Amino acid sequence: MNQFHWTYWDHFGKQHVVGILHGIKTGHLVIHLNSKVLIIDFNVFQPKKYSFLINEEICELQIEAADSGFKYDLGVNEKQAAERKALKRVEEKKFMYQKIGAVILTSLLLFSITLLFYYIKQ
Repeated sequence: MNQFHWTYWDHFGKQHVVGILHGIKTGHLVIHLNSKVLIIDFNVFQPKKYSFLINEEICELQIEAADSGFKYDLGVNEKQAAERKALKRVEEKKFMYQKIGAVILTSLLLFSITLLFYYIKQ
């Protein structure tokens, strides 16, 4: 049985441990993150790719056949990560416009109430 693990540090500085257990004879595969099972797959004898999220980062585990068994590689999908960051920027920009609009509306409301009280007192 092949066992591997990788230590992944996210952009917040938090450590994550990604591990795999892969039975060479049975082909059974278990992928776990911080001791919690993410993926279970059976009869994995051919090259395969698994994707999963670690704090909004898309990670890919690739399994390839090698001379003496299998080769395992863990990496971050840069293309999808860039797309997610672009979408996040658009959402943040939209949220910023909503906050600015709320501040302007609140200011106008307070200004109107102030003027109303001013004219009532006179």
